[in-house]
Amino acid sequence: MVITRAGAVAALGLSAAFGLGLLQGAAAPGLTQEDQPPPAPPPQEEPAPNPPPPSPDLPEQQPEEPPAVEEPPREQPPEPTAPVAPKPRARKPRNLQEKRDDLKRRIAALAPRGTYVLIDTGVNRLFLMRDGEVLREAICSTGSGRFLPDHPRNREWTFDTPKGEFRIQKKIVRPVWIKPDWAFIEEGEDLPKKSSERLAPDELGNFAMDLGDGYLIHGTLYERSLGMSVTHGCVRLGAKDLDAVFHAVKVGTPVYIF
Repeated sequence: MVITRAGAVAALGLSAAFGLGLLQGAAAPGLTQEDQPPPAPPPQEEPAPNPPPPSPDLPEQQPEEPPAVEEPPREQPPEPTAPVAPKPRARKPRNLQEKRDDLKRRIAALAPRGTYVLIDTGVNRLFLMRDGEVLREAICSTGSGRFLPDHPRNREWTFDTPKGEFRIQKKIVRPVWIKPDWAFIEEGEDLPKKSSERLAPDELGNFAMDLGDGYLIHGTLYERSLGMSVTHGCVRLGAKDLDAVFHAVKVGTPVYIF
C-alpha cells in the first residue's frame, strides 16, 4: 500500500483533532464552568484605512446648500378709513314763535356793544345807542339823491348819504365849511378865484363829526327842513340834539347808516 506525502499529512491532522476532542470530553467531573479557562477573545477588527487625499486635478466639491425655505407673504395692515360723520338728526319743524325767538337771539349776538349811532335814512331819524338801549332819538336830514351835472367840465354829482358802517374819525368844534364847486354850480354862480370866497363859517353849526370822504354829522341854519331828505349827503341835526350826540361819542365810535 502506497501512502503519498499529502495523504500522510491529512492523516496526521485528523489524528490530532481526534485526540484533542478526547481530552476535552474527558475533563474532570468536579470542575465547574467557572473553573474552566476563559474563552479566547474575539478577533479585533482592523481599523478602516484613511480615505485617500483628493486629487489636485479634481475640483474641490462645495458643500451642498440647503434648499431655500420660502417665507409666507406677510399680511399688510388694513388702510385707515376716514371716520364717517354721524348723520344730523332731523329737526322738528318750528312754529313761527320759535323762529322769531331764534332770529332775535342771532341779531342780539351781532349787535354792537357800548355806545354807537344808528341813522335811518328812510325816516330821517338818528338814534344814540348804548348796549342796545336808545339814549336819544333825534330828527335829522339826509341826502336828497338829486343829480347835478357840470357839462362844460364833464362832471356830475349825486347827493346821496352813503350806507354802511363808519366810524367817527374826528370831532370838530366851530367847523368852517369850505364850499366845493358844486355849491356854486348849484346856485348858478361862477367858480370863485380866491379860496377865501369859499369859506362859510356858520353853515355847519357849533359842532361836526367827520365820517370820512367829506361826509359829516353837523348842525344847520335851516332847522325847519329837518326830517326831510334835502342835504348833499351829510347828516344834519338841530342844535340841541347835535350838542348831546357830540358829547356822548368819541373818536372811533361806530356809526351805522341804512
